[in-house]
Formats: sequence, structure tokens, C-alpha cells
Amino acid sequence: MLEALIGAMDHSAKLQKELNNTDPEPIVHFTSNLRKAVHATFRLGEGTRDMHGPSGVTTEKFVDIVAARLGRYLVGNFAEDSDSKAIEHVERDVENVDTAALKGLFDKYDIDGNGIIDYEEFEQMIVSLGVAPTVVKDQE
Repeated sequence: MLEALIGAMDHSAKLQKELNNTDPEPIVHFTSNLRKAVHATFRLGEGTRDMHGPSGVTTEKFVDIVAARLGRYLVGNFAEDSDSKAIEHVERDVENVDTAALKGLFDKYDIDGNGIIDYEEFEQMIVSLGVAPTVVKDQE
């Protein structure tokens, strides 16, 4: 839903340029950095409980984290996002990857064929591959 709101803000800024020649850059700068801040917050393991389970944060805390990160991003400070909580890049021997098979696998889960795997497609993919995290129920 947040992505839709950010997209609507971008669209509105572009319409304002067409209607009364208002510069959309300040809004686009804000929305671009907001999107980056939200994505980084999830990537760094600071997402909401509905996305990260019991280890996630409350919605209020998530908003606070995104707001602080956005404040830094708006002035070009991205340094903190390289901290140890970030998902580490796994070095792989890409020379031994079957790229044709990899492309076939990607295409299988890119259901709408737009060249992008969105969340719903990603969810279907990891469930069918058997790597989706499962809910741990309390044992009584």
C-alpha cells in the first residue's frame, strides 16, 4: 500500500508540472528517498511484525525508524545502512551457473511476464521451492 501511495505522489507531481509548470523534482526527491528508506528498513531486519513475525517491530516503531532513515537520506547520508545487520552478499562462482536454467526459473515465477518478480510472485516462488519461513507455534 505504501508503494501505491508513493507512486500516487510521483504521479501527482508530474501532473502538477503539466498543469502549471511546477517543478516535480522536490517531490520526486522525497518519494525516491522514502522508497529507499522503507526498503532499507525491511532489508536491515527492522520490518513490521506482519512481515517479520514476532521479531518485527510495531508499526509505530517502524514509522520512527523509516523517518530517521529518511531524514538522513534526504541529505545524502546513506552510510549507516552498511551496518552488520544488513544481509550479507554471498559470493558465488557465477561461472558455474546455468544461466539458461536460471532464466527459465525466473520466467516461471514472473507470472505476468513483466521482467520483475513482485512480492506476490516472490511469495509463490519461495513457497513452491520449499524455502519459505514458517510460523512457529508455541508449544503448550
